[in-house]
Amino acid sequence: MELRKRLEARIEQIEMDKDGLEKMKKAGRERTVLCKTCHGDDGIAVKELVPNLAGQNPVYLVDQFKRFGDGQRNDFFMSALAKSFSEENKIKIALYYSSMEMKASGGGKLGLMTQGRNLYKETCSRCHGADGKGQEGYVRLAGQRYDYVAKMLKEFCDRTGRRTNPWMSGVALKLNDEDMEAVATYLASLK
Repeated sequence: MELRKRLEARIEQIEMDKDGLEKMKKAGRERTVLCKTCHGDDGIAVKELVPNLAGQNPVYLVDQFKRFGDGQRNDFFMSALAKSFSEENKIKIALYYSSMEMKASGGGKLGLMTQGRNLYKETCSRCHGADGKGQEGYVRLAGQRYDYVAKMLKEFCDRTGRRTNPWMSGVALKLNDEDMEAVATYLASLK
């Protein structure tokens, strides 16, 4: 919570200086050469099971960098990469990706759309917002890849250490595989 508040204040300060913000985003773009291999030139993932970063909450992105760097999230490539960036560079990259336009990724099982919408509204909207665009440092889920959302929900359940969050694990453990696919389908349809 302390980190989130500090990051929110820092990012808010940067965003108030239009010229400074543009410089930060430009510097962020220059640091995403490796990122584009998986997350695409426009922040829309080009590889399966990889998240879209376009339009993402910048506080969330910096927090995830921190989690990869300190072992709270476990991914061979991302963990090493996160350790190589300073906090200031993480903020620059986050501001760059947050400024891009998210597009609905589509996919999933369209027959589960209504079930997914209902589950999302009942289970997820309190933290991730009614429109899925995140709030108060939470991840933006609207437009996220179907395969990635389904994978993350399963990782919150399996407790392998790849994803650790007691609240998300508590939510995900209440969902069966079809529920996860339904929510993932619904979210992939949003912009």
